[in-house]
Amino acid sequence: MAIEREKKYFVDETLAKNLIKSSLAKLGVIQWYLEKCPIKTDRECRVRYTVDEHGNEKWIVAFKSDLREDFTRIEEEHEISPANELFGELSKSPVVVKIRYFLLFKPAEVVLDEFLEIDKPYRVNIKYMAEIETEDEFEKYESVFNLRKDMSIEEFKTFTNKNIAVISQIKPEKLIEKVRKMMNLE
Repeated sequence: MAIEREKKYFVDETLAKNLIKSSLAKLGVIQWYLEKCPIKTDRECRVRYTVDEHGNEKWIVAFKSDLREDFTRIEEEHEISPANELFGELSKSPVVVKIRYFLLFKPAEVVLDEFLEIDKPYRVNIKYMAEIETEDEFEKYESVFNLRKDMSIEEFKTFTNKNIAVISQIKPEKLIEKVRKMMNLE
């Protein structure tokens, strides 16, 4: 179990394109939000599929606490091997699909998420969002990456991936194909 401290930022198209050009790596990400996690417990959870630029895939289940006023929350993650029955649960669960661009790995993790269109519009209208996860002062990295539009606690809660997610009619396998294609792996 870890405590994460992060802030999110609104990013316009122009800044996003510049950040993408200077990114160090990218990751295809699909996140489903299940009310009752069939994997480890009956708690609410996030199931994340990722694929990197070399085609390496990972499946992770995560449990997160609510966001605190100091932009921290507790997160517990476990790597899993997906079973076929999980795909049935995923197809009934809200999902977000995105490409994550890594702008910095250490001493802070700075990323830009580009939300990919699926068959339905997301519940919150957003194309790009940046995140800084650090123990340092956020301002240090905000200036380096020109992140000027940070989200308030209320906006952060509104723009969580869970709140953005929608139930898609696209099967999980097809969403995975879509992300792999966007990563130039198909």
